Amino acid sequence: MSSSIPFTKLSATGNDFILIDNREKLLASDDVELFYRLCRRRTGIGADGVLLIEKNPEFHFTMRYFNADGRESSMCGNGARATAFYAFQRGLAPSPMNFEVSGEPYHAVVQGNTVRLRMRKPIDLKLNLGVLDEREMTEGGFVNTGVPHYVLFVDDVDRVAVNEIGGKYRHHVFFSPAGTNVNFVKVHDASRVFLRTYERGVEEETLACGTGTVATAIIAHLHKGTSFPLTVMTRGGKLIVHGDSSFDGLELEGEVNEVFTGRLQA
Repeated sequence: MSSSIPFTKLSATGNDFILIDNREKLLASDDVELFYRLCRRRTGIGADGVLLIEKNPEFHFTMRYFNADGRESSMCGNGARATAFYAFQRGLAPSPMNFEVSGEPYHAVVQGNTVRLRMRKPIDLKLNLGVLDEREMTEGGFVNTGVPHYVLFVDDVDRVAVNEIGGKYRHHVFFSPAGTNVNFVKVHDASRVFLRTYERGVEEETLACGTGTVATAIIAHLHKGTSFPLTVMTRGGKLIVHGDSSFDGLELEGEVNEVFTGRLQA
């Protein structure tokens, strides 16, 4: 790492990120220990993950995402919204823009502090897996919306032991070897649900999860008959999922805010 590298701290509906413009390869993108240290709260900058913007001749840019454990992940929905917001604000891309994440194209529109991101079509959809042990919950299903998600329905999200139960199913043998994110959902009505998520790679509850919000919208539509657009209330704020029952081209909408800027010192 060079002696001084600028970074920006961003919050996307409560998911917080350290973003680095790495188009000039200021740092190695495989430095797991560095990303882990940066994301540590109290001893580092503190974040759910690290975002890198890199050059791509076929798109406006490439986004790479590293979880708080320092390891690269294939996608982060709120991270992609944060990256689109930064790229537009810094003049790196227009609105609308097209960028690449893990070989997949993504499209985003930035209007003020609101970013609307078009997601890839979900894969590996499975309902009623027969994995759930807890009687006070109902199993929804599993779907990959860029990363894997297991969805459970509950009567009261405020009473769920998210870290305990989420950690249990994140490491469940059924989802091995990759593991899964775990979402706890309360359906309020056909157009609104409440969501809490245990995130793989962060290894605890986060205030929001973009890919988990989209996974929730899919499973809730199939299991509970919820409609689109669906408002999803997370502990970090409101997200909206737009689309239809084909699940092709679902869009994730929510706010992004810049928190502060700084410089990393070698």
